[in-house]
Amino acid sequence: MHRLHALTVVALVLLVRNVEPDACSLLTQADAGKALEVESLAGRRIVASSPKSCIWSDDAKAAFSNRRVTVQYIAIAGFQIGKSSPGGRFTVETMSGVGDDAYYEIFKSESPILIARKGNTAIAVRILNGLKFKAFTLEQEKAKEAELAKAALGRL
Repeated sequence: MHRLHALTVVALVLLVRNVEPDACSLLTQADAGKALEVESLAGRRIVASSPKSCIWSDDAKAAFSNRRVTVQYIAIAGFQIGKSSPGGRFTVETMSGVGDDAYYEIFKSESPILIARKGNTAIAVRILNGLKFKAFTLEQEKAKEAELAKAALGRL
């Protein structure tokens, strides 16, 4: 009986350790504001019932006219598929120094997405330029996304 109880406790501890925190807890308003170069509001879930994705903006509605940061969890299988995707809609550019493994998905005319993995958890980080501001350059977006991903992965 004691052995069964001990195994149950171990199983529960392992289960709890694998629960991902709410995506909105991975960045602070200050993290987002620094990257966006505006004063950001608190992050909010993109889908109210799902803790898997979050958006930060200086606009309560996160309107397309405003700059935004998104963070979302992705499946490890999706991380691997994206990393090995040949051409098409985007090119893949490896990134070192962020998490255990990371790469950018670089689109022809859209903001890049930084996909990063730490252990068995993978996230996607993206800065979306608003229409009200001068757009960041590709290099600026990539550098800002790298800093955000480091901060987010550091909170896992």
